[in-house]
Amino acid sequence: MNSIKLIALDLDGTLLNNNHQISDYNKNVLKSAYNNGIKIILSTGRPTSSALKFLYDLNIDSELISFNGAMITDKDSNIIYEKSLDSETGKKLINIAKKYNVYYQSFLGNRWNIGFFDEKWLNYYISIAQIHNYIIGFEGIEDFSFTKFMFIGENAVLKNIEIELQNIFGNDLYFTFSREVYLEVMNKEVSKANAIEFLLNKYNLNRENVMAFGDNNNDLEMLEFAGISVAVDNAEKSVKEKCKYITKSNEENGVGEFINNYLNLDF
Repeated sequence: MNSIKLIALDLDGTLLNNNHQISDYNKNVLKSAYNNGIKIILSTGRPTSSALKFLYDLNIDSELISFNGAMITDKDSNIIYEKSLDSETGKKLINIAKKYNVYYQSFLGNRWNIGFFDEKWLNYYISIAQIHNYIIGFEGIEDFSFTKFMFIGENAVLKNIEIELQNIFGNDLYFTFSREVYLEVMNKEVSKANAIEFLLNKYNLNRENVMAFGDNNNDLEMLEFAGISVAVDNAEKSVKEKCKYITKSNEENGVGEFINNYLNLDF
């Protein structure tokens, strides 16, 4: 008897193709798995507002893990789980960004602040996230307890910032690369794995009941936590090394192909 009761899916580079869409094949396979009683959980670094459309696209009732696991919303978009940075840490992160003169942005729920207008990096982010409601600057902002903070820029600069974060905060923060040009910072208790564990407790399931798919470093905890871990072929080498299985790329319906074959769905 199949033990998989929950499938956790990263979006960008994993479930989504390079046009940031869910292919019809992947939709059909996921819908079939859902109709067979398996919970389908989208688990993404994207803000909630940017990820919701994919949940609607699948037309399923499900929770959504966003901000790399800092927030879970239910099928009615109510927040049922949230881990934020404290306000003093938020201010320190802004100062680090200014020190390195790197583009930065923060999210507090649906509030999106950017440090300054940078056409290249702002448009790059918008092209992927497909949200546009940003506020320039942090003047007049009283609450710096961000859901997520992002440094965006060239990888070499971000690597230096990563070292500084480690020196200043150590294990008191969670920071990860979701892309080479995205260094994301969150509460130390945040990870996709922790968010999934919260849902497992809610549904009285265990990690052996989880199949997870990913492609990048922010997926590692989730993949290591899951009973069945699957990397798409375009995944980072470090991710592939940690996974039990490797499927086809995000451009070749790798997620759908693996689920279809594993669960014998006959697509």
